Amino acid sequence: MKKLIQENGPSKVWIQTWLDESGDAAEPYPFPENDDWTGQLFNYYFLSNFSADGVGVIDANHSGFPALKELLDRYFQGGELSGIHAALVQDWADSSGTASEDAFWFSVAWDQFQVDEYEGKALGFYFARERSTFLNMNGAEPIVLRGLPIKKPEFACLILPDGMDGFQIYIQEPNTSAWSRKLFPFLRQTDDAFHSKEFFKMCKSFSEDVIVKEHHQPREQQVSFLADSLQYASENKSVNFENFKQEVLKEPAIIDAFDQYQEKYTEQRQWNPPDQFAVTEQSHNQAKKFVKSIIKLDKNFHIYVHGNKERIDKGYDENRKLHFYQLWFDAEA
Repeated sequence: MKKLIQENGPSKVWIQTWLDESGDAAEPYPFPENDDWTGQLFNYYFLSNFSADGVGVIDANHSGFPALKELLDRYFQGGELSGIHAALVQDWADSSGTASEDAFWFSVAWDQFQVDEYEGKALGFYFARERSTFLNMNGAEPIVLRGLPIKKPEFACLILPDGMDGFQIYIQEPNTSAWSRKLFPFLRQTDDAFHSKEFFKMCKSFSEDVIVKEHHQPREQQVSFLADSLQYASENKSVNFENFKQEVLKEPAIIDAFDQYQEKYTEQRQWNPPDQFAVTEQSHNQAKKFVKSIIKLDKNFHIYVHGNKERIDKGYDENRKLHFYQLWFDAEA
């Protein structure tokens, strides 16, 4: 997990509590100057729950992106924050209806932010509505207070320039949340987990569309290919496309078909995978559930295939008028 905690607290924290009477997003007010201790508390709340798995990039060709880019440029080039804050608060209020007195929006700016090779401005947006009861014991009498627990907001987004007139985004949200899809429909997840999932989906589609339908290969060829793909990913802990084609596909005709299918698949999905990426354990386990290495024979038999398609022969018995499989093995397990 990539740690984004900074040595210095945020430069500015603006808070949006609720919409004004007109229903429009009210202008946020800056949080008072805080000392180093308070600044570190804010850093923990705003930054500790991000990880490298939440990194994404923006599709600059998406129709919804230009308006946001103009607002982002105003901040990163001139420090203007109010416009983008109001736009995102209003967008979320319009699409979700969750803006209320019980909800808080935070816009947070860091003038000096460091991560990897980047050093410069950073901008974060956060939404929280969970309330807790606190007992304040500092005065002569204890006071019961209500406030936000310092663990993590419901939604968090951190935006940094990528050095190429674009931006990279860190997202923290519940697994079932639609935050990023509503606020950033142009966001593309580009972490290893995303690439792994798309790779296994592509392999499954390729096996059905090309191996079975176009090349008219028997079902055991499809199952064997999927089993070999899973085994390759498991053994290598990563996918290198050139290496994958040589070790799994092997035959030049199948490799050419795979190249053509990958080009079409990635274009349709707007997926731009690197030449090599790590296969996460979670995505591999998920793939094993939907990439079934099973040949189902009527309702009588299931054959589980884990590779070595050379040890499976398929035929047809003219006398019995039935298809059959022959399985060749060294010994019973």
